Amino acid sequence: MSPIARKERNSGRTVSSVCRKAATVGFWDGYARWYKLWMEHTSYHAPIIEFLTTMAEPGWKVLDVGSGSGVLALPLFAMGCAVTAIEPSVAMRGLLFEEMFRRGTEEIDVDERRWEDIPLAVLKGCDLILACNSLQVTSMGFEGAMEKIFEADPGNALVVTEHVPGTSIRFAYPSHTLSYAKSHETDSSYAYHSLEEVLEHNRFKKGSDLAADEEAAIINRLVEQDGHLWMKETAKVGMYWFRRRSHGDCSRQ
Repeated sequence: MSPIARKERNSGRTVSSVCRKAATVGFWDGYARWYKLWMEHTSYHAPIIEFLTTMAEPGWKVLDVGSGSGVLALPLFAMGCAVTAIEPSVAMRGLLFEEMFRRGTEEIDVDERRWEDIPLAVLKGCDLILACNSLQVTSMGFEGAMEKIFEADPGNALVVTEHVPGTSIRFAYPSHTLSYAKSHETDSSYAYHSLEEVLEHNRFKKGSDLAADEEAAIINRLVEQDGHLWMKETAKVGMYWFRRRSHGDCSRQ
């Protein structure tokens, strides 16, 4: 999913309040149109896809937690993985189904439940569980959602998250240990087609009308380029690949 917490942090709102709001399915039902706009004008996921498709193997059973439009699930399916996309938002699933239809893909399973509501028994037997900017917007919180991944005991896990407060990564768990970590700086800008679109997006994020000084601050940040109004953003993204410990390593913490 898109990096809501960082964008809201930059506007002066607290990360914790934003994550609480973004932890509701209703938020993502309303945010899907803005997520689609962002996806249409960014290559944010390109380094993640390159890494993921290098590390994963054809035939793997994969769960994508908070799959959004399938930006990671679909490349994995294309390389021969059996993919289940976990996406509780009906509007975000709509984006996924649109992209599946465009690519002529029907074999991806879609689970409509929230990550926190799926029984562990359903999650067993995975070769890979992945989550990209989705764990911090669960009602379990980032660490609780991480622990559920490892309780499901996948062969591998990939957690992608931006460097924002509340998303620190433990490098070792009783059952899994970090085998690869990499951070990179990436462009995460928004491109808009009109000033009204800019203001409408920010009204949605705030949940109310904007004050005059808020509108002025937003307008001052805009850059005209290639026929669009751009809200320039960069993000530092971390990719963390965990592997299940071998039997002889299980006693280490």
